[in-house]
Amino acid sequence: MSSSLSISDSIWHTAFSSSPIGMALTDMQTGLYVDVNDVYCNWLGRTKEEVIGKSTLDLGIYSNTNDRESILEGLRKDGFILNKEVPLITKTGATVVILFSGRIVENGKYLLSAGQNISALKEKENLAHALQNELVISKELFESVFRLNPAAVSLSNAETGKYDEINEAYCRLIGYDRDEIIGKTSHELNIWITKLDRARLLAEVQKKGWSTGMEASVRTKTGEIRHVVSGNTILNNHGRPTLLAILIDITESKQNKEALEFAVKERTKELNRILEDLQRTQDQLILSEKMATLGQLVASVAHEINNPLAAISAFSEQIFNRMGNFGNRLSQIKECFAKYSEEEVGEVVAWVVDLFKVKPKSYAFAEARKAKKNLEGIFVRLGIEPAYDLADRIVDLGVPDFFLENQGFLPRFKSSTLLELVLSELNTLRSIESIRLAVERTSKIVYSLKNYGRFDKNEAKSEINVVDTIETVLTLYQSKMKSGVDCIRLYNVSPLIAGYPDELIQIWTNLIYNALQAMAFKGKLTIQVDELEKEVMVQIKDNGPGIPVAIQKRIFEPFYTTKEKGEGSGLGLGIVKQSVEERHHGRIQFHSEPGNTVFEVILPKS
Repeated sequence: MSSSLSISDSIWHTAFSSSPIGMALTDMQTGLYVDVNDVYCNWLGRTKEEVIGKSTLDLGIYSNTNDRESILEGLRKDGFILNKEVPLITKTGATVVILFSGRIVENGKYLLSAGQNISALKEKENLAHALQNELVISKELFESVFRLNPAAVSLSNAETGKYDEINEAYCRLIGYDRDEIIGKTSHELNIWITKLDRARLLAEVQKKGWSTGMEASVRTKTGEIRHVVSGNTILNNHGRPTLLAILIDITESKQNKEALEFAVKERTKELNRILEDLQRTQDQLILSEKMATLGQLVASVAHEINNPLAAISAFSEQIFNRMGNFGNRLSQIKECFAKYSEEEVGEVVAWVVDLFKVKPKSYAFAEARKAKKNLEGIFVRLGIEPAYDLADRIVDLGVPDFFLENQGFLPRFKSSTLLELVLSELNTLRSIESIRLAVERTSKIVYSLKNYGRFDKNEAKSEINVVDTIETVLTLYQSKMKSGVDCIRLYNVSPLIAGYPDELIQIWTNLIYNALQAMAFKGKLTIQVDELEKEVMVQIKDNGPGIPVAIQKRIFEPFYTTKEKGEGSGLGLGIVKQSVEERHHGRIQFHSEPGNTVFEVILPKS
C-alpha cells in the first residue's frame, strides 16, 4: 500500500475486530489461531477462548478435508487464495458456507484469512461484545485487512474530496483502475447518479461526524448503475480530516424486495457497529466494562423474561380454546336460565356480578384444606355434584369466602350446570389478570434493560430520580439475588439531581455487583438513600468478608483487580470514581471490615 495510507495501528485494529466479514490470523508454523474477530467466532458457534490457540484440525471445522489441502496448496504456490467457497462445520454440527480469501503476511509468518457468510441470512443475536485488548500487528498486516475486505472501502481528503486510498473491491465496484481513482474526486469520476445523493451524505456526515445505512446509486466506468448502502465517518489522520467510506453493493438484492429489506437491515447493523466503534474509540474501555457486566446479566434477564412470556402463551392459548367453544356455552346458559323465573335470573346475574368483583385471595395449606372441606360439605348436603372438584376449583380461584358467606344462594345451582359455567368464566378472568401481570413484569424488565443499555458520553445533564436509577439495576439483578440475597431498601427520600442517567446506572451496577460478588450471592444487601442539606447520599452495604486493609488504598486504581482472570478488568471502581468526582462533581468514600462494607456516594442536589 502507498504511503498515503497513514492510519494509526489502533484504527486498523478496530477495522480487524469490527469488520462485517469474518477475519482470522493463523501462525503458519504451528497452524494455531493467533486472533479471530467476533464474526469469525459466530460462524463456528464458538468463543474466542475456544478458538485461539487451536488449529482447524483441533476444531474439526472443515466439512470437506480436501478444502484444507486445496487452500494450503494454493498458499504454497501463490501466497494467497481469493474467493473460494468453503463449507465449515459449527460447534453444534450445522454447516455454514464461507466465501474465503487468505494471504500470507509478515514474510510468511502469518496467514490472514477473511471471508463472508454466503449461507441463507440468519437472525443474529443482539449481544454486543466490546473490544477487550489492544491488538498490535505490523503495518503490512493492517494493510492486508484493508485490501482483503470484500466491501468497497475508500479514504479521501475530507476537505478536497480527493481519494487517498482505495481497496480492490472499490475498484471492482466502480470499474476504474486504482491509478485512475487516486488523486481524483468522485465528482471528477462522475460516480454519483444525482448530486442529491452526495449532498445528502455530506450533510449527514458534517452534522454528526458519521452516517450509516444510507442508500444511494453510483455509476460505474461503463455507465452501469449499481445500488449501494454506505457507512461514512470522519477520522482525524495526523491533524487532517479524512473521510472513511464503506460501500456494500446491494444491486442484486433489490431484485427481491423482501430479501433487500432484510439484507439492508443486517448490513446496516454491521455498518452501524463499525462506525460507532470508530467514532467512540476514546470511550471503548468504559463501554467494554459495561458490556462485560451486561453479558453477565443476559442469561438471568432472559430467564426473567421467558417466565412471564411462557405464562402469557399458556393463558392466551387457554382463552383462545375457550372462546372457540362460545356457541356451546351460550346454548348451555340458555338451557340453564330456562329453569329460572325472570326474577331469579336477575338475582343470579347480580350474584355473578358480585362474585366477579371479588379480589382473589391466597391461602396457606391449612386454610385452603379447611375451606375445601367446608365447601364440599355444603355441596354434598345440597346435592350439587361433583362436590369435591367444585370446592377445589373455588379455592384455587381464591373466592371460597364469598361462597361460604353466600351459601344460602347456592341451592339455586342445584341440578344445573350454571355453576360450572360461572367458574369457567371466572377462571378465564383470572387468566386475563395473570396475562396483565406478566405483561407488567416483562415491561419493567425491558424498560430496565433499555435504560441499562444506554451509553452516550456526550449527552447533556438532565434531572434524574436517583431511586429510579437504583431500581433499574436491582430489577436486572433480581434473579441473581432471589435465591440467597436479602435486599433491604431504605429509601428515606426520592431525590432529584442533575446528572447523566446512563453513568449513574453504571455507578450503581459496579457497586451493587461488587457487593453481591463479595458475599458470593449469599447475604444481606442494604441500599439507603438520604438527603443532606445540599447533597444526596447513597449508601450500599454488604455483610461480606470485607476488603483487606492491604489493598484498600488501591481499589480505585485503573486496572487493579484482585479477581480471577476473566472475572474483571479492574476498571469498574476507577470508572465509578471518575464519574462521581469529575462528571457529577460529587465524592465517593468507603469503610470496610469483616461483615460490614459500606460505599457512600455523595452527589450535589439539582
